Amino acid sequence: MLILMMSILIFGAVATAAVAVYQTSSAEKNPVALRLRELRLLHQSTAGVAYGRKPPLLLKLIAQVGGFLPANDGSDALRTGLIRAGYRRADAVLVFLGSKLLLAAALPVLWTVLAYAMARPVGNIVVVSFVLVVVGFYLPTFWIGVRSRQRHSEIVSALPDALDLMVVCVEAGLGMGAAIQRVAVEIRLASRALSEELGLVNSEMQTGVTRTDSLRNLAERTGADDIYALVAMLIQTDRLGTSIAQSLRAHAESMRTKRRQRAEQLARKASIKLAFPLVFLILPALLLVILGPAGIELLKALSAGE
Repeated sequence: MLILMMSILIFGAVATAAVAVYQTSSAEKNPVALRLRELRLLHQSTAGVAYGRKPPLLLKLIAQVGGFLPANDGSDALRTGLIRAGYRRADAVLVFLGSKLLLAAALPVLWTVLAYAMARPVGNIVVVSFVLVVVGFYLPTFWIGVRSRQRHSEIVSALPDALDLMVVCVEAGLGMGAAIQRVAVEIRLASRALSEELGLVNSEMQTGVTRTDSLRNLAERTGADDIYALVAMLIQTDRLGTSIAQSLRAHAESMRTKRRQRAEQLARKASIKLAFPLVFLILPALLLVILGPAGIELLKALSAGE
């Protein structure tokens, strides 16, 4: 059973790699595909997306493997999730799906080879292989979720400081586009993610996209409620013709209040979170140190009395 399963997996991997290499080479020889690729790279470079470089061969192979998996129902949702995690490549969806397939096939094989190399019993190979297949298939999804939450927290934490810088730039006489470009440069050390998002907004406005659409794209890419509120405020200010500096100042003050409230909430939760390690880890060791010598002396006294 083990030899049959390993043979099937090896055959599948070799066949997949061969098909991927064949499709890649045939696509590179096709003049229509080459022209479409050039137009796509030109569009990406015009839009300010810094992913127009030729992807490595490994990513191309993983993308080809991922193309065999159906993703028609949730392609838009998957693309949005990857963008919010910071992956904007044109083949990000295919790379993600290919990674799920490769990990689902590689983990059982690696575990089996390691177990036989160490000459240890591997238990029920069918059950463990099934568990490793499930873990390998959902491991990229877990990584994307963690990455998305980290990026979301970074953007929300740096947003009040970015708004303060934007208020200074607008009051100094800069326009909205120039202020966004300047803030994107200055905020890069504090938050690289927010700097990239603001840079994309400025690039979209320079290529002809309206300010309203570029700001809405910013909210869709980040998925943060604070960004949605900021975009709604800026769109309303632009339509009504009110002062952008005053609106940004009021919104920045509210963002700082929310950040302080989030910090206070986390501080209140810290005492509850510390209760579990105190009770289950520190308290038993403390009782052992305090009551251990007394218990030893008691046992000596009882043994001497006998």
